[in-house]
Amino acid sequence: MRFRQFFAPLLAFLAILASAAAHQVDSVELEFLRTREKWKLTGLLDIAYMLPESRGVDDAPPLFRKDVMKAPPAELARIRKEAEATMRKLLKLEFNGREIAWKIVFPDFEKDTLVLPEETGGWALMNCDITADVKPGPGELAVSWKDDEESELIVIIEEPGAGDIGLLSVSSGTSAVLLEVEAPDEVEKTTVKSGTPGKARQAESWIISGYRHVIPLGLDHLLFILGLFLLAPRWKPLLGQSLLFTCAHSITLALAVFGIISLPSKLVEILIAASIAWIGIENLITQRLKPSRLFIVFGFGLLHGLGFASVLGEKLDGITGSQLALPLVGFNVGVELAQITVLICAFLILWPLRKWTTKVQLVGSIFVAAAGLFWMVERIIS
Repeated sequence: MRFRQFFAPLLAFLAILASAAAHQVDSVELEFLRTREKWKLTGLLDIAYMLPESRGVDDAPPLFRKDVMKAPPAELARIRKEAEATMRKLLKLEFNGREIAWKIVFPDFEKDTLVLPEETGGWALMNCDITADVKPGPGELAVSWKDDEESELIVIIEEPGAGDIGLLSVSSGTSAVLLEVEAPDEVEKTTVKSGTPGKARQAESWIISGYRHVIPLGLDHLLFILGLFLLAPRWKPLLGQSLLFTCAHSITLALAVFGIISLPSKLVEILIAASIAWIGIENLITQRLKPSRLFIVFGFGLLHGLGFASVLGEKLDGITGSQLALPLVGFNVGVELAQITVLICAFLILWPLRKWTTKVQLVGSIFVAAAGLFWMVERIIS
């Protein structure tokens, strides 16, 4: 009976891990432009992500550039219709809190002969232009993003003549200010505060991005932090390990984003799963926190930084130099805040169960180790 009571939840837990869908697209990047009469968002869209038959579907067949370019007119018309419908579900523009109308066109499909942008993997991408009429009156232009697949909208804003680039990360279910109108009657003099959205607003958007990468999206990272908690559920050593882990992954994250180091993403994901299994197993064979644990945490932190880089690198594709500093710092701060949140929740859950702390540590560590081993095998054979 005890065997069933223990392994039934464990098997259910592993089933949840197996059913967790990997996102096809982590982010959509658009550039914000403005003229005398128009506000404009322009960028490239992954066509497969725009279509209902492949969007958010595990193991959906990839859509290649060459195949779309050979498609009959009826299929091309369907792609345009579905892509517009998807974008209208995802994106909303507001001025002073009121939704404003916008138009969308796909320039590649307007040509006599369809020629899609080239991409290294041969995936089918298409250009997208979203335009809205400039509205009278002072106020704020904001963009909202709502994606059930939890992708993020990355907006690049370059102030004309200023040479200053703003980078905003708009997580699903949130919004961000693109423009602050200060001279509505003289559109040519319309400015954005500090040349681009304020640094505080930019930093806030990346803090949210880093936080969401752990809660709710980073189950593997979350389990690693819980593994640290389960060995020694005390604030002082846990905060030290959390900060050490953050410092370590900040180093490799920065090095990877700047292109200094690189490892195959599949290898990194396998090693991250192995690190989770290691922490869980170590909890089961040791009785106390040892100094060697700090070296292990730091080493695994370096590894997890490479995992973060695969996500953040996609979001910051094409951005170079000093413009990377603010997203990197904000993202890392968000990750650390999420780690602290996980620890606080773990303490709150453990408090009413403190009489059974040893059993909670044992069972929890078994679950962490099992998850790590499961992911490791899954990622090796996938």
